[in-house]
Amino acid sequence: GLNNSGGLHIKFSVFLSLANTEEHQDLTRALSLIKDTIKEVDTLVNLHEKESRLRDIHSKMEPKAQGKIKDGRVFRREDLGQGRRRLLHEGTVSWKAASGRLKDILAVLLSDVLLLLQEKDQRYVFATVDNKPSVISLQKLIVREVAHEEKAMFLICASSNEPEMYEIHAASKEERNSWITYIRQSCGKGKGATGVPEEDEEENN
Repeated sequence: GLNNSGGLHIKFSVFLSLANTEEHQDLTRALSLIKDTIKEVDTLVNLHEKESRLRDIHSKMEPKAQGKIKDGRVFRREDLGQGRRRLLHEGTVSWKAASGRLKDILAVLLSDVLLLLQEKDQRYVFATVDNKPSVISLQKLIVREVAHEEKAMFLICASSNEPEMYEIHAASKEERNSWITYIRQSCGKGKGATGVPEEDEEENN
């Protein structure tokens, strides 16, 4: 009879461990659902904050402000809210002039262009440095780290016959890295998400 109770004991412990794994799986599943929900809520909050920040920038912009794009087109204040254009990232950076002087600007990364703005009389206008366009199309935009300058990056617009190069300095290495990540991600996605007509849309779509 002793052997028999031993067998029962084994069966019981096997049953218990099975129950545990099933319960454990349910818990794990529930936890991952909660995590997904939190992620979705965070994403929505983030989107909402970005939309509201874009409205702030729009309302603070000089009504007649115009920014040049490399191919001669013009970007106006009302273009900010056009089409499916979304704010992806923004922040204060410094734009290095040919003279070596750094100019503090607000860089605004949208889904198809990068705007370089400056504050003037408590309004945003398009920044002017070395007569370069202050609206950079994300099409054919290359971003590179600057050797021996951990807070700096080069933005190279390769979209025309004469490539334009910008040297942008962030406040820290981490900030520079996050700018590089955001720009590279949006260069991948930036095709067609625009109110500005694109020259080579047929190729892309």
